[in-house]
Amino acid sequence: MPRTSDKRERLLRSADRLILSKGFRQTTLADIAEDSRVPLGNVYYYFKTKDDICKSIIDIRINAIRQLLEQCSEADDPQDRLRCLLDYPLTVRRELSENGCPLGTLSYELSHYEGALNPSSTDLIAVVLDWVQEQFEAMGKPDARALALQLVSNLQGMSLIANALKDPEVVKTMVNRTREWLDTL
Repeated sequence: MPRTSDKRERLLRSADRLILSKGFRQTTLADIAEDSRVPLGNVYYYFKTKDDICKSIIDIRINAIRQLLEQCSEADDPQDRLRCLLDYPLTVRRELSENGCPLGTLSYELSHYEGALNPSSTDLIAVVLDWVQEQFEAMGKPDARALALQLVSNLQGMSLIANALKDPEVVKTMVNRTREWLDTL
């Protein structure tokens, strides 16, 4: 395993930002090297391939969502945990309208990618979907998986539409509608 360094961290930050804004396929190693101000030849010291960089990005994004879910899990009531999850898109609605969801957009793109990264495409969404299902199960809902699919679909849909319309208010509107739906359960 290559040692951790400032260059490696800069490469990952640049790759994460570029992959979110341009997409995985459109982002080249040269783009990442230039954006991070790391010579292209040095990139190969830290990552052998673009797929290796993407695996690290997937790990970073999954760890970030797990941290958010851990924070939300601190609430005593499962419905409050889900409300906590719904608070997050409001804090990043501008970013969602500019680039879409970091989990959903990469998951979608990798699901169409022929290579070793394809199986990872489901991991990005599954971590949220499984956690949401656990909350509905804790609420005693027999259709917990279907409810989880609905809530996560709402989150992904709002991100997609906010991005397509370049309108952060879509996120605010849809979070409020999703809260109203959640309150009826």
